[in-house]
Amino acid sequence: MSKLKILPPTLRITNHYLILDVKSEVSLDKDDMVPPIWDACIRFWGECETSNFNLWVMRHYLVEECGGFMNYKTILRCQSGYEEKVRAGLATLTRYNHNKIAISTIGIAGTIKSAIDKFIEVE
Repeated sequence: MSKLKILPPTLRITNHYLILDVKSEVSLDKDDMVPPIWDACIRFWGECETSNFNLWVMRHYLVEECGGFMNYKTILRCQSGYEEKVRAGLATLTRYNHNKIAISTIGIAGTIKSAIDKFIEVE
């Protein structure tokens, strides 16, 4: 049995990483972030377009808890060229599971390491 060949770099999908500022009424972990992100993009763009985004939550950090709201920083992977469409879909999200949630984009980076270095202060 032969080994599978690895795709050369020129044929691989390039990704960018969106750094999100997430404010929520309830506590969210990394797995809790996936459904609202997908749901917002599917409602705005539809299933066919959203499937091109290649969305995945890479990291999720609790920054602070203030006034009944939790503030998180999240790193979201998306395919290069679709960043603005993902941002538009996320901007429409105001509620999830009857709880208030607000997601805004802080920045875009080419690697996870540069995203953490530039936009996230981990203690």
